[in-house]
Amino acid sequence: MKGRKPFFQALILPSEEGWQLRTILKRHYNFSTGLIRQIKHYGLILVNGEEKLLVYKAKAWDRVEVVLSFASKVEPEDLPLDVVYEDSDIIIVNKSAGQVVHPRHQYISGTLANALAGYLVAQGEQPSSFLINRLDKGTSGLLLAAKNPLAALILSKEINSMQKDYLALVSGRVEKDSGVIDLPIEDPKDGVKRTISQDGKDAITRYKVIERFNDCTLLRLSLGSGRTHQIRVHLSAINHPILGDDLYGGFPIDIDRPILHACSLRLFHPRTGVICEAEAPLPDDFSLLLQQYSGSRP
Repeated sequence: MKGRKPFFQALILPSEEGWQLRTILKRHYNFSTGLIRQIKHYGLILVNGEEKLLVYKAKAWDRVEVVLSFASKVEPEDLPLDVVYEDSDIIIVNKSAGQVVHPRHQYISGTLANALAGYLVAQGEQPSSFLINRLDKGTSGLLLAAKNPLAALILSKEINSMQKDYLALVSGRVEKDSGVIDLPIEDPKDGVKRTISQDGKDAITRYKVIERFNDCTLLRLSLGSGRTHQIRVHLSAINHPILGDDLYGGFPIDIDRPILHACSLRLFHPRTGVICEAEAPLPDDFSLLLQQYSGSRP
């Protein structure tokens, strides 16, 4: 990998001396947590030509180079994949509810990453890509992946400026036509459930009422940040948890998942700068549930 051309280079400033490399990359160069993770697993950090770890404490005028290989450790599998858009730099897919995004723990196959690797192999390409955004297992909708290191770097820096919209069916009647939920979210010490806490990270969710029913409301939501479980935590915090979201107090339904769908994605293309937009129609279970509730309008 040392023979590869670095996709990022920088000189450490005196004001950054003593900081860990991971901190410098995140704070001053907007490297996302996901990209840092990708560098840790598939990349190489060179400081003045010598390999260093991300926890290395930098010295003034150190020359830092980041080399990233997209050699995939994910096993390609011949699985269904709903490709919404694709070119030489990016691919946008529509994930089905119930599918895990990355192999981990007991999910070592059958993930969207396995499907994506299998699709690329079938197209005669390297089975390597970097997923820019994430969706929970139970959430359906649009996922964006970069097909080369440069696209990954650019998109990871721009992830919070992308327009990511969701549709959710929530418990109760939301009275305000629109609103902003600005509540910090804290990661758990144990388990997976997130909480609202002043010690947490800033998180902003905007919502708009699409339709009201007797005991639930259809919302369109957009994210001003990208915290894990953000929409689910925020809606629970305002006493309108997502239907089917048993982790955050949602009303139980026959469908075994939170009724949340990533319906729209808008971004600047990493190579051309042209606006790229994608839409994903509602999955069948979401549509059928809406039909059932359509008879209960006030």
